Amino acid sequence: MPGKKCVLLADDGRPFLEIMRTFLRREKVAVIVAESGAEALARARSHRPDLIVLDLQMPEMDGDVCCRRLKSDPELASVPVLLVTGGNLREEAERCWLAGCDAVIAKPLTRENFLTAVRRFLHRSEPAGPRVQMRLPVRYGIDRHNVLRHYTVNLSTGGLFLETPIVLPVETLVTLEIALPAAEQPVSCKGRIAWVNAPGRRAKPGYPPGLGLQFLDLVPRDAMRMQQFVQAESAALLSSL
Repeated sequence: MPGKKCVLLADDGRPFLEIMRTFLRREKVAVIVAESGAEALARARSHRPDLIVLDLQMPEMDGDVCCRRLKSDPELASVPVLLVTGGNLREEAERCWLAGCDAVIAKPLTRENFLTAVRRFLHRSEPAGPRVQMRLPVRYGIDRHNVLRHYTVNLSTGGLFLETPIVLPVETLVTLEIALPAAEQPVSCKGRIAWVNAPGRRAKPGYPPGLGLQFLDLVPRDAMRMQQFVQAESAALLSSL
């Protein structure tokens, strides 16, 4: 439908598809559906939706496999992908994040949790938040026994670039502790390695070797602290120009 955002819903269970369609009925969006991961991938390529919602467990191709293929397609990589999980939430959520999804929704689906996630990505017409150049100490690691300490080059409310000679694979999940100036407690969350500037093989020559990280599970208090810090630093920079 001209002028409407398009949402692709994929689930092999018709009842779940109908539930999600019902939730979207008042959102003024066009909805297309698929009943397998393979069908979802094909429909994404032919319809170019604005948002994709995939069930994790599907025939032919699971949602996480479909998500990886979507994110590796240059023409679809920027489309937000939400993965819906059930069963063992911790293990399934990790599968989802490792696939590069933008958000995870747990079953049982409710109108509130579904629409909150959908609206977050579907209606984000505002430009990306400011990114400030800032050298802050960060503790990070895959587990508590292998903790490293390096410094940010820049950061935003959604992630940071960390200067480090240590290369970790894209999609690796790490724990983060970011020490904000004058704060008693660091900002703590999980992070996903979104891209790598490897020594001798830099994706962005203007950057030093390091890791681009996306924040995954900032609690509201820490998200607010990060937002206030970034906004204050941005305002200070503008006033000095």
